[in-house]
Amino acid sequence: MAGKISPSNISTAGGAAGTATAALGSAAAEVAGEAAFNRQLAALTASSTKAAERDVELRVVSTELSTVKKVADERVQ
Repeated sequence: MAGKISPSNISTAGGAAGTATAALGSAAAEVAGEAAFNRQLAALTASSTKAAERDVELRVVSTELSTVKKVADERVQ
């Protein structure tokens, strides 16, 4: 009787294979999700860096305009 395969043994083996397949699918989805997250994080970092650079440029221009305005105001007085 030890050499015979019963329907319950087949069911157990099929269930284990299904569980293993689901685990592999879950792991693959997790890796794909992590990769997507890392891409989004890189895009956010790039956008943040661009915004910071633009902010510095705008501060420089604003400072220069203030300086020009002060000089013009002093000439008028």
